[in-house]
Amino acid sequence: MEHPVRRISMFVIGLFVMTFGIAVSTKADIGTTPISSIPFVLTLATGIDLYIHTFVFNIILILIQYIVLRKDFKLVSLLQLPTTLLFTLFTKITVDMVDGWNPASYAECWLYVIASTVIVGIGVAIVVNSRTTVMPGEGAVLALSVRTRIQFSKMKIIFDISNITIAAIISVIAMGGLYGVREGTIFAAVFVGIVVRLITRLIKKVLPDPDNHIS
Repeated sequence: MEHPVRRISMFVIGLFVMTFGIAVSTKADIGTTPISSIPFVLTLATGIDLYIHTFVFNIILILIQYIVLRKDFKLVSLLQLPTTLLFTLFTKITVDMVDGWNPASYAECWLYVIASTVIVGIGVAIVVNSRTTVMPGEGAVLALSVRTRIQFSKMKIIFDISNITIAAIISVIAMGGLYGVREGTIFAAVFVGIVVRLITRLIKKVLPDPDNHIS
């Protein structure tokens, strides 16, 4: 692998940026990102810190990959374990960073949503283009895509919708209404991918890599 130090640095930076965007989304009050919707709703329902639910949720996603792939599950996929630990640490740090941030109006809530969507998209683009390892969420989507032979992009939509639906059900059952899953979640589900594509193009121009074929 060429430029391993650059790749690892990109991955760590991208991971931190991504978790910061997620942390900002949790302060919006009108919904967080699809991938963090279940851990965030559980946090609201139980009072247990987000980073703990995030850790458990990501471990479950790795287990899902193993269950789905069985003999096709590759040992290299276990690199997602240290990634999960780092992601959990960054979640704790970034959530603490935005602890005092609270929107004062519905318009400000949308500013938080838009900002978090852009930040998460930038983080995801950096992580993906680092070409180191995948996050458990993407790993689960890839495993399901391989097993069902459904195109990755379509499976990603199914996966996001499933996360949002499960989070909404948990919210209604545990808290009697929709909390943590609202219009902001739908916005993030639609526009994070767009931001990722735009930033990926920029990364390829700034940091051209002859063996980087991600589009």
